[in-house]
Amino acid sequence: MTKLNEIELGQLCQSTIESLYEATGGMKQFPGLLKKIIETKAWLRRISSGKVVELTSLRELITAKPVRGWGEDIKTVEAVIRNDPECLAMFREAMHDQGNRSDLCNNVTQVGGGKGTGNSRAYSIARVQSQCDAKTVAAVMAGKMSANGALVKAGLRDVRQIYLPREPAKAVEKLRKVFGLKFVNAMLVENTRLNKH
Repeated sequence: MTKLNEIELGQLCQSTIESLYEATGGMKQFPGLLKKIIETKAWLRRISSGKVVELTSLRELITAKPVRGWGEDIKTVEAVIRNDPECLAMFREAMHDQGNRSDLCNNVTQVGGGKGTGNSRAYSIARVQSQCDAKTVAAVMAGKMSANGALVKAGLRDVRQIYLPREPAKAVEKLRKVFGLKFVNAMLVENTRLNKH
């Protein structure tokens, strides 16, 4: 990527926040523009309204009041990029720097300055990228598989709740798909044992 100067970085940041509020197609452009901001670390030093603005993190760019930042809520930004796994993963990595730790961005636990663990989609995608095989990562990034589904399939996350059809054949098929044939066979063995008593 061509290195952008301070004026161009300022224009990139301004175009990105404006796209968040554009009614006609701006929201679709927002994830791509945000990726460019993250790649260039545009928050470090840019010209905004004729002044040099230096920030320490993407978090500060999003939350600081204009003209230093966007004056926006982090959860709003994450909701807009929710359907772009690549952007979401880059966002999570960039948000890792908690700076003065103004919030913990949707994580359930946060210890020792680490990335934390939690239930956000960004956390799940980051976990898929670090702990699943390349084929699974590609499927999640292409939107062919959910991050949660990939973690369940890899045995890294338990299935907490499933909905079963009332028709027995369909229920068995769903159980087989979610838990595997070995699980269904074990259920049959257990059912036989219970019926003998």
